[in-house]
Amino acid sequence: MRALLLCTLLSAVVGAALFACNPNSIGRPCVNPGGQAVKGVQISSPALECPSRLCLIEPAGASSGNVSGADDGGFRATCTARCNSDSDCDPETTQACKSSFVCAVATQVGPFCCQKVCICKDDLSSANSDPDGGVKTPAACMPGQNPTCKNIASK
Repeated sequence: MRALLLCTLLSAVVGAALFACNPNSIGRPCVNPGGQAVKGVQISSPALECPSRLCLIEPAGASSGNVSGADDGGFRATCTARCNSDSDCDPETTQACKSSFVCAVATQVGPFCCQKVCICKDDLSSANSDPDGGVKTPAACMPGQNPTCKNIASK
């Protein structure tokens, strides 16, 4: 009887953990290794607190939609992940994002230039959003447009 009760309890705990766990932990707070405000979007890796090992660091402020509480030059750092579509961006939490997470190019420079990651829809810029509120690939990420970015697929 005791063994049956123990097995039932163990099964319930494991089952709850499987259903409650987001494998990429998108939206979870992560650590900005510099600890200082950023002027533009940055991706930090390896971010050991994120299963994807990617931390998206964005400037904060009322105009950007960031809700870090730092309206005067702070930053928001959340776990992100590489993606192919919006369905890959199911967040663990929406505490740091007023809307939803979408799959978009976050930066056009650095080692993660032109790679799609999950980003808060509130933070899309004119470079990666279209007038209808959707997501577009920035012009700088089109083949032949950014010779310094090694992540752009050739024609």
